[in-house]
Formats: sequence, C-alpha cells, structure tokens
Amino acid sequence: MRNPEVRQQIGQRLLEERARLGLTQQALADAIGAPRVSFVKYESGQSSPAAETLAALEVAGVDVRYVLTGFRTAPSGVDRDRFRQAFLEVERQVKTNKERLSTDDRLSLAWRIYDALSQVRPSRQAQPSSR
Repeated sequence: MRNPEVRQQIGQRLLEERARLGLTQQALADAIGAPRVSFVKYESGQSSPAAETLAALEVAGVDVRYVLTGFRTAPSGVDRDRFRQAFLEVERQVKTNKERLSTDDRLSLAWRIYDALSQVRPSRQAQPSSR
C-alpha cells in the first residue's frame, strides 16, 4: 500500500481490535500463524496485512471491516452506527414536519436511508491549506 496515512490508520485500528480482544501481539500472531514482527509493522504503519492475513484475523475475532474502513460491523452485519444515524434522521424529519408515521413506516424509511448511506463513501475531512 502506497499511502502511509492509510497504513497508519489501519495499524491503529488493528491495535484497537487486538486490545479489544485482550491479546498481545504474540498471542494474535500465534492465533493466525504469523510472526509477531508482522504485527509490529502493521501497528506502526510500516506495512499492511495481506488479504490472507485479514481473512485469518477475521476468524480470530478481529472486526476486519473496522480495521479497513473505521466502520464497525454489528453481529447481524448491519452497521449499527449508520443505521442509528438513519433512524435519527427519520425521527428529526418526522418531528420537523409534524408528521404521523407508524413505527413500521419509520423503520422502512430508516432502512431506505441506511441503504443510501451505505452507497456513500465517507468523506475526508477538509485539510487546511499549507500556504
């Protein structure tokens, strides 16, 4: 991977996942059959895990989606934070427009917004100009 900033982010999130699982670098390396030095490099942003490593990490309990994207995967596969965002937007619109919608209608709208949000890539925060 050529982008050091992305490697750093992946490394940081991998470290967070390892801590969440309560594992040392050595324990996680042993769990997936990799050398510990690989995790030193991943977590420091020197390198990024290959697809085969990511697959093994997922089997070991690492939320690989979070490591790669920063979005957590709920046990059902639904991104809870994104669905919550969609549902809160429906609630805001209902309140603003003083609408009366059933719970089923609200959930249906929230799912539609969730689907739309799933198609949108997270925007990068604007970086200040270095003039």
